[in-house]
Amino acid sequence: MTPRAIVRADSVFETVLGLVLVVGAATSVLGSGDFPSPVGTVLVLLFGCALLPVGALLWRLARGPVPGRLLRTLATANVATVAAVLFWYLALDGFSSAGSALAIATAAALALLAAAQLCAS
Repeated sequence: MTPRAIVRADSVFETVLGLVLVVGAATSVLGSGDFPSPVGTVLVLLFGCALLPVGALLWRLARGPVPGRLLRTLATANVATVAAVLFWYLALDGFSSAGSALAIATAAALALLAAAQLCAS
C-alpha cells in the first residue's frame, strides 16, 4: 500500500466515523445511553463534527507527496487515540452493546492504520 493510499484510508476512516457519530446522535441511535457519563448525545455530535474536517484535511494532504514524518505523526496520533479509547473502555462501565462495538472497532481500525503508517514511513 502506498503512503498516499494509507493517508487516504485514514481520511476515509475519520470521515466515516464522524458521519456515524453525527448521524447516530442526530437520529438518537447513539447517545448518553451508549457511553459512560458524562458522554451524552451533544458530546457525541460534537466529536463527530470535529472528525469531519480532520478527514477532509487528511484527504487534501494525500493529494501531494506524503513525507515519512507525516506518516509517523499520524501513527503517533492514532496510537495515542487507541490507548485513550482502550483505557476509557476498560476503566469505565456504562457502554451499551453499540457503544462497545464502536469503541472496539475504532481502536482496532486505528491500530491497523498506525501499523501501516509506521511500516510505510
